Amino acid sequence: MTRTKSILVLAYGFLIGIAVMGLQMATSRPLTPHFGSDIFVWSSLISVTMLAMMVGYYLGGRIADSAPRSDVLGICVLAAAAYLAVVPALAQQEFIADPDPFFPGLKRSVLAWISAETPSLPLGAILASMLLVFVPFTLLSFFSPFCIRLLLADAEHGGRIAGSVYSLTTFGNIIGVLGTSLWLMTFMGSRDITYLFAGWLALCGIGLVLLKARATDDAR
Repeated sequence: MTRTKSILVLAYGFLIGIAVMGLQMATSRPLTPHFGSDIFVWSSLISVTMLAMMVGYYLGGRIADSAPRSDVLGICVLAAAAYLAVVPALAQQEFIADPDPFFPGLKRSVLAWISAETPSLPLGAILASMLLVFVPFTLLSFFSPFCIRLLLADAEHGGRIAGSVYSLTTFGNIIGVLGTSLWLMTFMGSRDITYLFAGWLALCGIGLVLLKARATDDAR
């Protein structure tokens, strides 16, 4: 893979890192009306995020070995963006404006239904967090193993490449946390922030698809 493509892949990783943690911060807001803002909510959200990353690293590594191409990764990022575009609808107060009288539960948002039906606050917060972020965060966590597989030209530099990828994406995570909590949240609601990052990720996904980068040993 050329140097230019390598730099672009890393740049997309930085942008995806910003989006992941920015979305985690924004997701806390729709959870608050139903589950509060205490330690249970934050521990649930963080735990689900870490679980999604664990699953994403494992699955992403397996897929990267079988199809080490940036277009495959880009499709996964686009799928995450599409899911996130639906998330605000799951959290809004009126999921269906005029529900069927035989199914009054449809009038409530999905999060409200979860909070009413689950027997404990921690369980409800975990289920709600799973609904909102598990799928997209799992897909976005494919990036690191994919990026390492794409950039790895020889085993001698494997440690340096892996360290660079994780350092850059973690730096993006830091920017996402601070930028969202200290800046975006001061003038945007969680719904708009979610749409913003969904569009952001869609552009990253399209860029990865168009990049058409392949691992060195998979070049055709």
